Amino acid sequence: MSEEVRKPIQGYETFYEITSSGKIISLKRRRSMKRCGDEYGFHIVKLSKNGVATNHNVYELWKQSFPQLDENEFKGARTVKYK
Repeated sequence: MSEEVRKPIQGYETFYEITSSGKIISLKRRRSMKRCGDEYGFHIVKLSKNGVATNHNVYELWKQSFPQLDENEFKGARTVKYK
């Protein structure tokens, strides 16, 4: 079984990574961030840096990090599913 490719998230290189399937990994905690929402993950993630937290669309972060991959390889929600 091959391991997923992981890349640093732009602007948060020393804090978080994203995998080729869309999981967000906290480097400080050395584990994937808590899931909520859909069966694989979440559509919005709160990333913190220097005491400031901001919300990001996980699919957009994935597209920035893996532009060469087909969107079917992303396993999380692409849009808001819950209102």
